Amino acid sequence: MACAIVCIVLKQRAAKFLTFACLTVLTVLSAGILAFTLRTGESFAYMLGAFPAPFGNEIRVGAFEAFMAVLFSSVTMLSVAGGLRDIIHDEPEKKINLFYFMINMLTSAMLAVIYTNDIFTAYVVIEIITIAACSIISAKPGGRTLAATMYYLILSLIGSSLMLLGIAMIYGVTGHLLFPGLQVGVATLVATGQYTLPLFVVTGLFVAGLAIKSALFPFHGWLPDAHASATTASSAILSGLIIKCYPILLIRMIYGVFGMETIGMLGVSTIMVSFGVAGIIYGSIKAVRQQNIKLMLAYGSISNIGFIFVAIGLNTTAGMAAAGFHIAAHAVGKAMLFTAAGGMAAVSGHKKDFDALRGAGRRDVFAGVAFIIGALSMIGIPLCAGFISKMVITTAAMQTPYAMVVTPAIIIVSSVLSGMYYIPAIICIFRKSSDGIDSEFIPEPEPLSMTLSYRAVLIVFMAMALFLGLFSQLVLDAIELGLAAIV
Repeated sequence: MACAIVCIVLKQRAAKFLTFACLTVLTVLSAGILAFTLRTGESFAYMLGAFPAPFGNEIRVGAFEAFMAVLFSSVTMLSVAGGLRDIIHDEPEKKINLFYFMINMLTSAMLAVIYTNDIFTAYVVIEIITIAACSIISAKPGGRTLAATMYYLILSLIGSSLMLLGIAMIYGVTGHLLFPGLQVGVATLVATGQYTLPLFVVTGLFVAGLAIKSALFPFHGWLPDAHASATTASSAILSGLIIKCYPILLIRMIYGVFGMETIGMLGVSTIMVSFGVAGIIYGSIKAVRQQNIKLMLAYGSISNIGFIFVAIGLNTTAGMAAAGFHIAAHAVGKAMLFTAAGGMAAVSGHKKDFDALRGAGRRDVFAGVAFIIGALSMIGIPLCAGFISKMVITTAAMQTPYAMVVTPAIIIVSSVLSGMYYIPAIICIFRKSSDGIDSEFIPEPEPLSMTLSYRAVLIVFMAMALFLGLFSQLVLDAIELGLAAIV
């Protein structure tokens, strides 16, 4: 937050440098915390300002939170670095410093959602995420962008209102806002049989509010235009990270507040699986029909949010770990896909329809290869991160009576549908037109340093995607260790 404020008064180049320095430091420090929590196998709480609740605030750090912090900090840094040339092309000169301001604010708020141990603080920082997300969408001029921003803002505020109602109700029946106090209060209510209906309503309000903000079907309407109309870095962060904050908070609340037994007793888990399955199919079918590469990727994100909610809805330790792994696989894969799509659009007249992108993968080979790796992961090809996440979700579903038949079948259908839109996209970006000419567009000259940095970003993205696929068990072990330490 401090870096965000300083960015306002700095020159553009200095603001860019400060932003990358801040994101780099966050990634390194988060990696240090991850190493510490993996070594100890425990989580720890830290009281901010040395003031106890309700005056002070508290964060809780374990391997799960630290892993997500490393993921979010690094992917944010790579997304901004990979989208620099589009930021310069798409954003008005006078707004670029404000863009860096919002990136820093957004990062701080996302990390706060990951770490906070206070339910009201979670609500406050979620509102910061909403404002910052709207800002990085609308920073790109245009009527379509403005309309998409307003649609996103309205639906997001509806989700926030539901969350605020839930916070008021759970505070009314437990008298607590910190997760540990809420956990004790909810457990007492369940044991005594008191306030069962209000507890069901509270849980429903939280799940519905977070589902709206995550763009879970049928609350997805804001996502396609918002993600497709924004500049490349914004699209990568929106699709790769922002919509993942809310499932992460939901997982932490299930472990740290409600408990899986309570979620199962109230029947909320079955509802999440049902909407998740619908989202998987709807997003995939809509993606098949798109002629704009960014719209195709956006609808694919709706499908993948469905996977995450299905995994959470399984209401088992294996399901929660599978959801955490899918969050990581999709964060890296989708951010890489949007970054690669931005690079191919840059060498195609900044057009994003598939007719203009024909042959773009050969004009920008690095972007083309990165798109292939990301697409194969999203389809679920063996050894890719997407395959591992779908496999662990299927394995977890086989242990759950109400999902053991439907979920594996839906995952297979989804993989087929994913192949139906990703494979034609890959063929298109590497295919010559009928007259043998790729494009009449001549790419704009750009500094060698920017070209090299863009390629370096794609190489790191590809390395991260391959690491998640080849060393998936290490990641799953870290996530499971972190989930076990949430109290």
